[in-house]
Amino acid sequence: MDPSWQIIDELSDEGRREVEALLRAIEENSRDEALTEDQRDLLQSGADASHALQRGPDGALLGYAIIADGAPRRSEPALGTFDMELVAALEATGDPVSILLRPVDDELAGALASRGWRPTREVHRLVMPLPAAPPPPTRLTVRSFRPGVDDQAWVDQNNAAFKGHPTQADMTVERLRARFSSDWFDPAGFVLFFDGDQLVASCWTKVHPCASGDVGEIYVISVSPDAQGRGLGRVAVLAGLQHLAAKGLSTAELFVEETNRAAYALYLSLGFRLDARVVEFLYDTAD
Repeated sequence: MDPSWQIIDELSDEGRREVEALLRAIEENSRDEALTEDQRDLLQSGADASHALQRGPDGALLGYAIIADGAPRRSEPALGTFDMELVAALEATGDPVSILLRPVDDELAGALASRGWRPTREVHRLVMPLPAAPPPPTRLTVRSFRPGVDDQAWVDQNNAAFKGHPTQADMTVERLRARFSSDWFDPAGFVLFFDGDQLVASCWTKVHPCASGDVGEIYVISVSPDAQGRGLGRVAVLAGLQHLAAKGLSTAELFVEETNRAAYALYLSLGFRLDARVVEFLYDTAD
């Protein structure tokens, strides 16, 4: 049997240092994010979450998962530390709970289904080689994001574009500004499109290390609802890809909701292809 998991309500100072050390080790070894950004933010805030810890016989921390408060509670294990013993520990709480896993294959999905977990959300990681086609000419004003100047305008535009989205629709100026201190933040790769004085579209890129070499990501792409149907999504994505290629990167990635068929079709037409699945599963005995 795998080492057991213990779920606790709060991390001690020493426990927090252990978790941070584990996450750093995972990222240095995998060259990938140990937790998705929203869950990393939640961990660092120290509020509204429980924590699952997996320790070996010598007490060393081997695994970690954060469990956000809510109905259902939403959990995410650190990359590479998931096992079915964590699933059993989450089931034993008796609460409706979800778990976000990456990547997911058919065998894992089947094992969870046999225990009563059902998929509720699926996000696909798409990749493509760079360079891409250049963006077409546009009459819009195109410039880079200016921290401290464009903050509120971008938050308003983003939230309108993502209305109803499970994670992207509630951006705040405070959350945006927290990204400014990230090692990867580069305003030159945060491209804004204005129709007169109105911000109508944006493409925010990031560069992060992966085991296969640095990868450029189309991090957030958004078009205002009243500007949709004008082909701005294609223009914005191609502008982001052009920026990433100019940095010497050979691969681009993005994440898209499997149900967003219009966006999915756009990305496929640009040359992106499916690489991996990220799936959120729900366990609720009341179902």
